[in-house]
Amino acid sequence: MNNKYLPIGIDLFFCIILLPAMMMMLPVDKWLESNSLFVITLIVWLYAVYFCIKQISVPMALKDRKHLLIAIAVLLGTIFITWLITQYQMDFPFRGHKPRMDKFIKKAMNITRIKQHQQGTWFMYLVTVCFSIAVGLLTELYKQIMARQASEFEKKKAELALYKAQINPHFLFNTLNTLYGLMITQSQKVETAFMQFIDLIKYMYTKATQDTVNIEEEAEYIGQYIELQKNRIDEKRTHIYYSYSADESAKNTRIAPMILITFIENALKYGASSHIESDIIISLKVNNDTLTLFTENHTVNPKPENKEPGIGISNCKKRLELLYPGKHNLEISNTNGIFTVNLILKLK
Repeated sequence: MNNKYLPIGIDLFFCIILLPAMMMMLPVDKWLESNSLFVITLIVWLYAVYFCIKQISVPMALKDRKHLLIAIAVLLGTIFITWLITQYQMDFPFRGHKPRMDKFIKKAMNITRIKQHQQGTWFMYLVTVCFSIAVGLLTELYKQIMARQASEFEKKKAELALYKAQINPHFLFNTLNTLYGLMITQSQKVETAFMQFIDLIKYMYTKATQDTVNIEEEAEYIGQYIELQKNRIDEKRTHIYYSYSADESAKNTRIAPMILITFIENALKYGASSHIESDIIISLKVNNDTLTLFTENHTVNPKPENKEPGIGISNCKKRLELLYPGKHNLEISNTNGIFTVNLILKLK
C-alpha cells in the first residue's frame, strides 16, 4: 500500500473491522430491540472519540505544555461524556418470565444488566482511546520522519544546485581562457575552437540542467571538450590519449551530468606543456553499470604548495558523496610528479 494511503487504511480498519468486532462481543442485539437510539448514539460517539483524540489531542500534546494541557482537557471531556452515556437508563424487557415474578429478582437482574451495559461501554471506550492514541502517535512520528526526509532532500538538492552552479562558471572560465589564448596568438584554430565551444555551451544549457543524462552523451561531451583543449596545446610536446568504451548493456545507463569533467579539466590544465615532453592519459570505461575513470598526467604546471585544493575538485567530491553515497570509490594521488585519478562509480 502506498504510504500516503496508510492513515486512511488504518481509519477504515477501525471503522469497518475493529469497532464492529468490539460491538459483537457485547449483547448489542438485545440492546437494539429496546434501546436502538442508545446503540446508535454510542457508535457515533466512539467514532467521534477516535478521530478527536487521533486528529486533535495527540498532535496538540506533542507541541508544548500549553497544548498538552488542552489535550488532557479534551481527553477528560470525552471521559465525562462517556460517563454520562453510561448513566442512560436502558429498558431491559423480561421475556419468558411470569408476570408475578418477584420484584426483588427483577431488580437484581436489572442491576446486573445495567452493570454489563456500563462495563461494555467503558471497555469499548478504553479500547478506542488506546487505539486512537497509538495510531495518533505513529501518525505524528511518520509525519516527522517524512518532514525530516523532505528537509534533507531539499537541502541536498540545494547543495547540488550550488555545486553545479559553481562548476559551470569554473568550466566557462577555463574554456574562455583557451579561446583568449588562441585569439592573442592569432591562431587559425580560433574559428574551429569557437564552434566547438558553442557545442559545449549547448550541452551545458540543455542536458546539464537535467538530473541525469545518457552516458553516451556525457562521453561525447568529454570528447568534445578534449578536442577543444587540443587547440591550445602544443601536441608536439604534450600527447593526449583519450579512450572511451562501453558494453552494449551499459550504453543506456544514465549519469549525473558534468560530474566527471572536473577531473578532465584538471589533467589538461596541469599536465599540458609546451616546453617538455608530457603525456596525458584519460580512460573512460563502462561495464555492467560500473563506470571507471582513470586520468594520469605529469604535473608540469603544479599548484603552489600553500594553495588550497581547487573548488572544482572539492565540489566534485561533494557531488559524488550526495549523488552516489556508498556507490563510488575515488583515489587521487600525486607521487613523483605524476598525478593520477581513479574513480569507480556504480551507476545503478
